[in-house]
Amino acid sequence: MKRIGLLLCIVIAAALCATGQTLIDFSDMPSVNVPVPVPDDYPAGSYLNWDNFYYVSPLLWSGAGPGFTTGPEIRLAFVGGPMCSTGGMCSASIKVPVTPNSTASFQPLSITLSSGWVANNVVVVAYDHSKFLGSVVWNLTTTAQSFDFPTYWTTVTQLRFFPSPAQGQQGSTVIYTLSLNIEP
Repeated sequence: MKRIGLLLCIVIAAALCATGQTLIDFSDMPSVNVPVPVPDDYPAGSYLNWDNFYYVSPLLWSGAGPGFTTGPEIRLAFVGGPMCSTGGMCSASIKVPVTPNSTASFQPLSITLSSGWVANNVVVVAYDHSKFLGSVVWNLTTTAQSFDFPTYWTTVTQLRFFPSPAQGQQGSTVIYTLSLNIEP
């Protein structure tokens, strides 16, 4: 029985490596006590650009809301809350650089999210070279939850996140982990 379990683990690990699956958990980012923009090409070699996402070590940041400490909170990324202008639409995106001959894309698989300060919704929209692929709306609380992306989002060049305002505050979305396949 132990051999079967070991064999199954090896097969699963090989399958994950073969698909280029990447788990982003921000744990390799430096510890910071104030929000800092997530750098482009994070993780290194991924070619992902992070627009309007910030990372922080929530246990060190005095401004972190209750949704920052309900998952693997060594470091995380977020959009919204005090980082957005008052009254304006708040959004962020994860994307690959698109050039005329570019074939780079990614397939989002799953994500672990919460709202940062108060419960709100987030709309996530997927594009493939400016072609609309679809959108999902997830109801977020300040407790981390895992969500699967639609399986037909196989060649994505941009994910846009739109946290909705709630209870008179800017909406927010906290990313604990993001699992995706990256196609260079």
